[in-house]
Amino acid sequence: MSSIKRFIEGYMTGNAWEDLCVQCYRIRYQKDNYTAIPATQGGDAGIEGFTYKGVVHQCYCPERDYSDNELYDHQRDKLTDDIEKLKKNANRLKALGVPPVVEWHFNIPEYKDTRILKHAESKRQEVIKAKKDKPSDYAHIADDFQIVIKIAEDFTPEISRVIRTSLSDMRLNLAIEHSSEPDWSKCDSEKVGNIRRKIKAIMLVDDADEALNKVVGIYVDCYISGLEILNDLRVHFPEIYEEIYRLEQSYKREVSIKTLMNTDKTMNRTLFDAILNEFHSKLERDFSSRFTEAAIGELKQDLIASWLADCSMEFRG
Repeated sequence: MSSIKRFIEGYMTGNAWEDLCVQCYRIRYQKDNYTAIPATQGGDAGIEGFTYKGVVHQCYCPERDYSDNELYDHQRDKLTDDIEKLKKNANRLKALGVPPVVEWHFNIPEYKDTRILKHAESKRQEVIKAKKDKPSDYAHIADDFQIVIKIAEDFTPEISRVIRTSLSDMRLNLAIEHSSEPDWSKCDSEKVGNIRRKIKAIMLVDDADEALNKVVGIYVDCYISGLEILNDLRVHFPEIYEEIYRLEQSYKREVSIKTLMNTDKTMNRTLFDAILNEFHSKLERDFSSRFTEAAIGELKQDLIASWLADCSMEFRG
């Protein structure tokens, strides 16, 4: 699964994907007078919208998880059907004010089989041949007509803006599959040692305690997943990442002061729980419009794990 698709997979239904694509095209092609075409009675003429420079687009999102081969079959059939609509809808497109189509974009969340690229090229050549054979029937298609496959990754700046400016009710999903046993090789032994020492001080138990080992494993797994999630956010949603980073750095200083000033080890658990609750509230306050509730919980635990792994959160044992 691509990183972007993972972040927005909760919105991967036909209508939601179409709405997101239209928002992205409004942003990217604003200067080219992008116009959306509502799917009113009689259909949408085979396109979701167009620009005055001849860019049109059509969306497709699978309604359920398919095998790679099944996904290709569905994408191929959808592309074929919609290109047929494009070829036949000359009068409707002209009536809507659509200029000769230079680029026909096929918007899909992702593809897993390069045969879809080959199929797109095959259909492009088919359209070009039809236009040469009967130019008057295909005046609505440009001589240099192209079919372009566009996936979610191609619109990361626009998706980020949609989320940051609340142009929709869309929220990023940070769900990650946690393992029952973390991959210890992905976490430096010093980091593991820091997490164990601090959790031990919070729980006030000895090294043989079974619950201690389980909690340490959970936070090691959160630390590992947090590195992956934050790196993906930094690459794909840098503005949102910077906002998280600024909040995390600011509150991390408070955490360092609070834990260093606590001299009563019997209060470690109370202090730790208070930090968790307060940090959760801060994340909800600043990011509830951008992340799902589950994502905020994931982010909280991942960042807490990073504080346990480094020196910003200390507890006296």
